[in-house]
Amino acid sequence: MHEYLYEHSVPQPYIIAGLIAAALVALISLWRYIGWAWGSLTVAAPRLAFLALLGWCLFLPAERQRESEQRRPRFVVIADTSASMSLSPKAGIPSRWSVVQQILQQGWTSILPAKAQVDVFTFDNTVDTLPGLHALAAAKPKGDGTRLRDCLQQIIARYNGQPLTGILLLTDGNDTREMGSDWAAGPWPAPIYTVRLEPPDSWEVIPEVRIVRVDTPRRVVAGWQSELTAVISANGTRGQPLNVQLYQNDKLLQESPLQIPAEGGSREVKFQLDHPAIGTFTYKIKVPPLPRQANTTDNEYSVAVDVTDTKNRILYVEGEPRFEFKFLKRALERSKEVTPIILMQGPDGNLVSVGHAGTVSLTMSHDQLAQFKIAILGNLNAAALGDERARSLVKFVDEGGSLILLGGDAAWSAQGFAATPLKQLLPVQRDWNTPVREGEFKATLTREGEAHPALQSLVKKWTHPMPVLSIYPGSRPTAGATTVFTADNNPLVVTQRFGQGKVAAILSNSLWRWQLEPGQQDEYLSFWDGLLQWLMPQASNLDAFTLDLSADAEQLFMGDTLQLTARAGGSRAATESVPVNVEIQTPDGRKVPYAMQASAGNGQAAPIYTANYRADASGMCTAVATATVDGRRVESPAFSFYVKPFTPETSPRPQDVALLEQLSRVSGGQFCDPGQLDQVLSNLGIKSSEQERVTYSTRWNTSYILAALMLLLTTEWTLRKVRNLA
Repeated sequence: MHEYLYEHSVPQPYIIAGLIAAALVALISLWRYIGWAWGSLTVAAPRLAFLALLGWCLFLPAERQRESEQRRPRFVVIADTSASMSLSPKAGIPSRWSVVQQILQQGWTSILPAKAQVDVFTFDNTVDTLPGLHALAAAKPKGDGTRLRDCLQQIIARYNGQPLTGILLLTDGNDTREMGSDWAAGPWPAPIYTVRLEPPDSWEVIPEVRIVRVDTPRRVVAGWQSELTAVISANGTRGQPLNVQLYQNDKLLQESPLQIPAEGGSREVKFQLDHPAIGTFTYKIKVPPLPRQANTTDNEYSVAVDVTDTKNRILYVEGEPRFEFKFLKRALERSKEVTPIILMQGPDGNLVSVGHAGTVSLTMSHDQLAQFKIAILGNLNAAALGDERARSLVKFVDEGGSLILLGGDAAWSAQGFAATPLKQLLPVQRDWNTPVREGEFKATLTREGEAHPALQSLVKKWTHPMPVLSIYPGSRPTAGATTVFTADNNPLVVTQRFGQGKVAAILSNSLWRWQLEPGQQDEYLSFWDGLLQWLMPQASNLDAFTLDLSADAEQLFMGDTLQLTARAGGSRAATESVPVNVEIQTPDGRKVPYAMQASAGNGQAAPIYTANYRADASGMCTAVATATVDGRRVESPAFSFYVKPFTPETSPRPQDVALLEQLSRVSGGQFCDPGQLDQVLSNLGIKSSEQERVTYSTRWNTSYILAALMLLLTTEWTLRKVRNLA
């Protein structure tokens, strides 16, 4: 469809009058200064022609053309090419990959591409993109692991904002990285179709016991109790009870009987742990093997727990009472790992204590702040906080303390934190005059947030975006800062290292809303527990050079690779290049050193050192990062990880039908037998959508007309020069 638009905004009579006036001025000037000779008219002709052509251009319309085109949705085919896909339950039954090849010969492979754009991927530990279904038919299942959850989410993330009509997932459902199936609950953006790749009950039932996972806090406070939960899976027990044993440093502490149905399944066992002393303790869960059990390598699992002191004081300073204060105060007081001292701005503007404040007075001087490890600032403006207190807080963080900027409307205004000496350590910049925006916004974890050490306990429970009722638009992270949460594409929670300490900023005054989300109350407490634990400095953080060691996993299988990461801290960390090694003690007592590769820090950020360790011995391993500074050996706290004795990739086990059925059910797809799949996919009601494309073009804005205008002006100028006219 074509439309014509006139681009001028001045009424046509005014344009005509203007053109006539310009022509009259040109003619009068000619008559007065040159005269009415024929030679004089040749000088005026280009000017008059220019005006005539310009007037013609002004009345030419622009053309708007609307075109509608059919946009086909996308359908994604994802095939598992790990080695377990080559398994078969017994002789005479096709392997899983053979069934996949039969599926690729069905009629849907020609019907579906006519309705939708079909994209094809394969995965094992990583994702590969294939040019089409024909390439999938030539693929081979050779991968040494299956990261089903990670790869599926990675593929789906590529289609954000695009019309995705369905996903065909060809896999046995056995994930060698994920120990549970909670992740299958979604949500998923499109229906997922899964397939039965082997007859039901086709695997011989052999007694087997596996310790699927062990969950317990890895850092606890001396004098308190914690809970250890072990998930035990068994098949072929014939109703025989299991005896689950708990050892501490190879000493039997407790035993608990467990009954698993004869048809198999998983059950939880819980133990209460006492922590009377400070130190690192290794706990082992062990299940004696069943009679005729062939594989006993999964019958043990070890974890290490660090027991720390109770002197973790937190100072929380708030402005006027509000909901954020109410819920955060409860969270701090229920925590067994911190001792909160809470101050609030009174009616006269002075800070008063809430509850028991011990020997703490209210000036927040440098000496007083030294008694704390973390300070939390609520909704205080510059006048309430004061420059002297702000300078003390800057020095507190620079020397190794941690600061949480909880903020609020007053604190995140132009007369808030930014109007005090705290401005130099803020992890965000913003248009301070932009007001708060209220509504309901979904808080979303960023990619960096999913990997952030402060949020690992929360990530396990984070099933869907959680609401906040306010955000502060116009905010952006500073260089070196990390955004871990966003809301409506605005930073919500941002962290940053400053000097020897850490800073976290929360750009909402309604994080408490998480506590009221039905069935999701634990997310609020998990967020604060994890954030406080990450921010809690060790005593060694006040040294000139310190090391903190972590890894991308706490358990792996033989042959897997673990990435170890050491972060340098201290007053000299950002200015000196220090060689760092990591020493790994294997279960057989060997100590293997590895050189770590350094990547330079940015500004206040500490340098990062990395090394990869390929597991070659099963059991509990301990890693310690070391460096030598001024002849003194500096060590990181020990990091423990558990190496399981074999990779389950080629371990004979049936297809995880329950997980595949759950994926299909919650996504709105269907779990199919191979023969049923062809009919289901061929009959999908896939409809193309119309997309309108609008293009604009002007008739006057062409090279010919523009060249003619320039030629007329040039001709007039040349004639005037030839006749020696001004």
